[in-house]
Amino acid sequence: MTISRHKDALLTLEDAGISKTSQRLAVMSILLSATTPVSVNTIRQDLKTIARIDKVTVYRILSLFKQHGIIREIPSATGTSYFEMATADNPQHPHFNCRSCGAFICLKPLPFTEAPEVILSKDNSIIDHIDINISGLCAVCRKSNKLQGTIGQK
Repeated sequence: MTISRHKDALLTLEDAGISKTSQRLAVMSILLSATTPVSVNTIRQDLKTIARIDKVTVYRILSLFKQHGIIREIPSATGTSYFEMATADNPQHPHFNCRSCGAFICLKPLPFTEAPEVILSKDNSIIDHIDINISGLCAVCRKSNKLQGTIGQK
């Protein structure tokens, strides 16, 4: 299921056929306002000002949203999962994860037009999900590492 409109938490849950509780609305509001994928810890931090929800409940809510196809889970190189809206205006795309500072950045969507042909021609499989996650050092951490490397060389 791909939700096309997602500016309003109430409408998003309605469109997905999910009953609207204050906790679900609070989590959905955070996901809708996020400009990058968010971790459970970030969601819980943001919830402190909105609602009181324990970690297990946050995971249950995220699992429900994922089952209904309104969010996607993105594993990082560090093992932390990040979550973002799965909407028509936010199609599947690769992500960059800095191994030093932990920054998790959305990258421009890449065309995967040949992937189905390559995989499907071999054994008649069906592709429903492609993940591309890139890890390395972001520009800030790379610059910082270069500076630290030159300090001892004087």
